[in-house]
Amino acid sequence: MRRTSQTGPGIGRSRVGRWIFGAGVTVALVLFPCAVAAGTIKLAWDPVGDTDLAAYRVYYGTTSGLYSQSFLVGKQTTATLTNLQDCRVYYLALKAVDANGNESVAFSNEISGYSAPLPSTVGPASAKQATGNLNLMIGGANFDTQARPEFGPGVTVNSYSTVSCTEMLANITIADAARVNSAPALPRILTVVNQGGPLGQKSGAFTVLFDEHRADVDHSGEVAARDLLYWQTAFGSVTGDPAYNIDADLNGDGIVDGADLTLLAVWHGTEFF
Repeated sequence: MRRTSQTGPGIGRSRVGRWIFGAGVTVALVLFPCAVAAGTIKLAWDPVGDTDLAAYRVYYGTTSGLYSQSFLVGKQTTATLTNLQDCRVYYLALKAVDANGNESVAFSNEISGYSAPLPSTVGPASAKQATGNLNLMIGGANFDTQARPEFGPGVTVNSYSTVSCTEMLANITIADAARVNSAPALPRILTVVNQGGPLGQKSGAFTVLFDEHRADVDHSGEVAARDLLYWQTAFGSVTGDPAYNIDADLNGDGIVDGADLTLLAVWHGTEFF
């Protein structure tokens, strides 16, 4: 490729400017919606369709329009920033680069945000199946003003708000047959999603416990032989089978098996008033 001056024809101001802002050719820089490590921002952008493109340079800093740091990537259309400070807003933009190292005059659109959210604690840390209107405090870092918590299947988030970059409030409802996550079951994963999609996860921060009232499968007020009969009729069935009975799936894992029988045995003879 013939080398040209930065302000002359060819790869200079007019051509590289066309890379980013010409008709039908734009770079749309966005935060990449995926789980990444703490202190990390992952970016993605539309490719530049020009044969002279050699690389992209990512610029970033903590002041809008003033980028104190940058790094070069190849023709790939994603990049990852690491070792970022918690609870600091970073501003990011992009330029296209040709084989001679000439950069486009104009930046792409600027985006901003925290590094990946980092959920760590939930209080209270556990609640039983069939619990409604439960208020939770979520602790961590890098929660933006639109941060949204998710607790996985069986838990509905009714409302949420960000108190600060290190605290969130959430109100949840736990379904009657939500999957139990107390040992030895697999822990539940708490996910916090920031605006634009970056997310962080914490395993085991919140546990759904078994509601002993569910052992009364026939709703007679006592855990007795007829509850065992209901379990036996559904034994071995999974969600979607004609024989599956959600009331007999006590631990909410989608299969009626020995784990549910164990819960029946533990509560056998209990009367509920």
